[in-house]
Amino acid sequence: MRHSWIAIAALALAAALLGCQAESEPPSQTASPADYPSILPTVTVTLPQPDGPNPYTDGIKVASFLGNETRRYYGEGPVPETLELIWRVPIGSGTTGGTASSAGTVTWAGTGWTGQPALVREGGKLYLIVGGFDHNLVKIDAETGKELWAYTFDDVIKGSPTVLRMPDTGKLAVVCGSRRGFPRSMGDPTIAPVRCVDFETGEELWRMTSPTSKSYSRDADSSPIMIGDTLFIAIETGYVYAVDPTRTEERGGYRWPVVKAQQLLLGSNAAGHGGNLVLESSASAIGDTLYIASGAGDVYGLSTADLSVVWDYWIGSDLDGSPVVTEDGYLLQAVEKQYISANGGVLKLDPRKPPGEATAWYFPTGDRSFADWLGGVIGSVCVNDEYGSGLARPALAAFTAIDGNLYVVSQDETDGTATSPQGTTVPKPKLVFKDNVGGGISTPIMVDDYIIQAGYGAKVNVYKIDYQAPGGVPLTDRSGRQWTVGVTKIASYAAGSFESTPIVWQGRIYIGSRDGSFYCLGDKDYQPVTMPEVP
Repeated sequence: MRHSWIAIAALALAAALLGCQAESEPPSQTASPADYPSILPTVTVTLPQPDGPNPYTDGIKVASFLGNETRRYYGEGPVPETLELIWRVPIGSGTTGGTASSAGTVTWAGTGWTGQPALVREGGKLYLIVGGFDHNLVKIDAETGKELWAYTFDDVIKGSPTVLRMPDTGKLAVVCGSRRGFPRSMGDPTIAPVRCVDFETGEELWRMTSPTSKSYSRDADSSPIMIGDTLFIAIETGYVYAVDPTRTEERGGYRWPVVKAQQLLLGSNAAGHGGNLVLESSASAIGDTLYIASGAGDVYGLSTADLSVVWDYWIGSDLDGSPVVTEDGYLLQAVEKQYISANGGVLKLDPRKPPGEATAWYFPTGDRSFADWLGGVIGSVCVNDEYGSGLARPALAAFTAIDGNLYVVSQDETDGTATSPQGTTVPKPKLVFKDNVGGGISTPIMVDDYIIQAGYGAKVNVYKIDYQAPGGVPLTDRSGRQWTVGVTKIASYAAGSFESTPIVWQGRIYIGSRDGSFYCLGDKDYQPVTMPEVP
């Protein structure tokens, strides 16, 4: 669970105002010195290491899709309760082709699925990295919306960029994927959808591809993750790679990273899927195991040492959402309604158990024919684990379904049973809240006591969670304390439809839309709390 940096700033400011006595001692506190710096004049200041959530230090803040390798961190509050337009920048449009609904070329505008920006603080300023349908990866000044550089890919960018710190130099780099580059044929040797560029300049450092397979795609929608000195990259051919981002070799006039290990994941029971065996989800990690969902219908556990398969949970459906790691070590996996007779929905899995015993609960959503989907959850699940679950609040999960609804459920408490994707009877989590938002494939986010949701209802919505709501849903946290939980919509901002996932940072919501723009929303009168300077 994250510390409240606003509260920390308030403590630091109070200490600064009182800290003129040479013999002063630091206030008693439960956090360690690395959690926040003392600013008393007679105390040695120990600043946090760069990177991580502290908004008052430089470093990578939102590193990848859904934050980091747990896929459950979405930024820092406060969350704005008023949604006004702070700035709006054009992303534009670009062409692509070969989609499920169109064999020819199509033009898409703005940003799509998953489309979440990365966030970096450098020199005291915030910068966004955004990938768009105009084929461009751009660096944007988060305060003004000014574009600082653009790197052009060969096709539209659907996924979310990943910012990493190079282990050898400490410099920042950005890795992102795109579609393969139409009208190139699948076997074209020039296809290289994954690119690594310098964070400062946008200059290409290296590029990457994978060979063809039984999968019908060579796109790269997945967001890589950096663990230690290894970068893990998934490509829709079904290949997962462990690469050294600092070591490259020259081939065909370009630099390519050195591959340390690789694994091809095409499923073992994907009859009827045809070539839909793609890896579109972003990998998460628990300890030395990497978890990733496949269009073949499996959630895989891979050893980070050599990418060998150590766990294989078969669902059978197409799986697009990323496995989300809960604070207590479970996985929450979104399930699309495709190739299965049961409803789509969300699974809670225990990866510590054998796959046949791993199902903790299943929440089915309604069927609905919408675009190319039949139901279920295409995006990922969000949780409140970093912002107050565990022993402080009841643990919640939220997701937007194709059936039109935003759902909030308990992570821990069940209510009745449901039919799992495999056709078995399993527990069903207790429903806390449901609201028709028009459906969507964007992943909602939870920050502090708020939910931010966007989708095909063409609005960004902010909901307030009240853990002591009169008449709310009774829930018990993990310490045994009783709560009554209610959820209320408090703000909306109307724009084009949204497929991308937002982030929050100090009173601002950042999100891209299919209308061709990227938005910064919040209360115009809000001023972020700043840390006092050390005397």
